[in-house]
Amino acid sequence: MQQTFERIFERILVFTISTSIVLTAVGIFSTALNNYEVEKVFIDFFVYIVLGTSGLIFSLVLQIFALEKIKSAMHIVFIVFYEIAVLVIAALFGEGYAPYILIPALLIEYFIGVGINDMFIFHDRFLFECEDYNGKDLETYLFHNNLEAIDLTDKAKGQQTVLFGLSVAMFIILVFGKLSEGYFNIFIDLLVVVFYLSIMLCYFTIGLFKNDVFYAFLGFKDYIADKKRLLRSVFLIFLIAFGLAALLSSNKALIKINYYLSEYTEQLENKPVPQNDYFGFSPLPEMHLEEDFGGNGRPNLILELIFEFIKYAAIILIGGAVLYFFIKPFFSRHWRIFWSEGKLITFLRGVWEDIKTFFKFIFSKDNPNQAYSTVQAKSFHDTMMDFLKKAKRSKEKTAEIDRLTKQFMRLIDWGEAQKIHYRPNLAPAEYTALIGSQNAELAGQLFEKALYDKNELTAEEEKSFIEAIEAIICV
Repeated sequence: MQQTFERIFERILVFTISTSIVLTAVGIFSTALNNYEVEKVFIDFFVYIVLGTSGLIFSLVLQIFALEKIKSAMHIVFIVFYEIAVLVIAALFGEGYAPYILIPALLIEYFIGVGINDMFIFHDRFLFECEDYNGKDLETYLFHNNLEAIDLTDKAKGQQTVLFGLSVAMFIILVFGKLSEGYFNIFIDLLVVVFYLSIMLCYFTIGLFKNDVFYAFLGFKDYIADKKRLLRSVFLIFLIAFGLAALLSSNKALIKINYYLSEYTEQLENKPVPQNDYFGFSPLPEMHLEEDFGGNGRPNLILELIFEFIKYAAIILIGGAVLYFFIKPFFSRHWRIFWSEGKLITFLRGVWEDIKTFFKFIFSKDNPNQAYSTVQAKSFHDTMMDFLKKAKRSKEKTAEIDRLTKQFMRLIDWGEAQKIHYRPNLAPAEYTALIGSQNAELAGQLFEKALYDKNELTAEEEKSFIEAIEAIICV
């Protein structure tokens, strides 16, 4: 469920960033582009619907391309045919001037989505590489096979630059829209909020991706149990920042900062503006070909025919190559199998199930007994598992140690929150001695008894062990 949540969450970010910035730009500059005096309406309700729907379609298509491992050239093929289809729909609905804005807008929207989605694809590949390894095996594997980790790290660094560039682009759109008295309303304000929230969440995911790589090289995987808590913290930080910005930046700001440079303003007002009618340009001398080169300067007929043949041959060759490039993918064996096996329907059903799981996960209550989350607890778990492999205990004994280990890891998580740090060189009883309570000492003694004794703990002893840990944690 956690992986499904992350996958849908990442693709939602692709949709919200690419769609919100394009819709905002189109909405703000609609007043400048539309000219009702000569009946030219470049942006209307049809344009908004196409851009919003296309953002959703692009997110699904990019996910299909990632699953099917489609080459990058297919992006150009898809967007060209998609825009042709949109132009045909616009012609059928009589939206005469819509294509003039839809062609560049759809192109920008699609490739923004491609750029953002690439980072998530690299992360998915890295997780797939590490799927079958854990602990020291994962550390050893990445030491010899680290190309996916390097690619993800480099992509994350480049993605930060892309996100910053998009943030600046949105700021420029807002500034120029305001200066040109663009069209602002509640819907556009909401799009701007969604855009910057999505950018912030993207930075948040980049930080998690970097941590995934860092801890994977140490042998740790799934080091965070509940990412919903981190996500809530990001939302809280954004709301605080948004609230402070609203107090400072609104037209009727509650917190006013007055800056008025009177001396500088007076200097600007009194400074004369230079008036130059001459900019230093001189006209180029006229050229008369026949006078300069003679009247017989034309090439002969044979050369003209050769050049004409080369020109039309090049046009036909380039046109044929372009046509072959755009049509060939639709007749490849890969796509024939894709359509014949009904993979598109299967994919859409899977997306629908993932969306239901996504919202179920968001609104589900947190489990207080969920698995460990701290790196120290994970290190303790790996140490216990290595001990059991070397000791070659029975299945029943291994299952008992596994149950007790998960309970002891809860104690380590609690200790980390209380600044009582676990170190790998500490025995369980030595760690519980740092806590300094009778329940902690009892838990440490019972755990070491179960660890070193070949016989299993009695039901009463295991119950006492769990109750001792519960008593410590609930204090």
